[in-house]
Amino acid sequence: MPDYEIRVLGDDRYSAVKIHECSLTDDEAAVSAALLYAEGAPFEVWRDLHCVYGLASERPQSQGVLRFAG
Repeated sequence: MPDYEIRVLGDDRYSAVKIHECSLTDDEAAVSAALLYAEGAPFEVWRDLHCVYGLASERPQSQGVLRFAG
């Protein structure tokens, strides 16, 4: 099972105020777990260096960083 990191974001929607690590079956299960964990707050779900859900997946800067990470 892949490892995921759930980042609950602060009011600025960029900094994480809570981080939870877990192993789940797939991306869909991770996003479902994040919905419960975040309790309505904005959040991101990461699998390794890939943002599978959230604001970072839409930021051009993040994609640039990921390009050079591999």
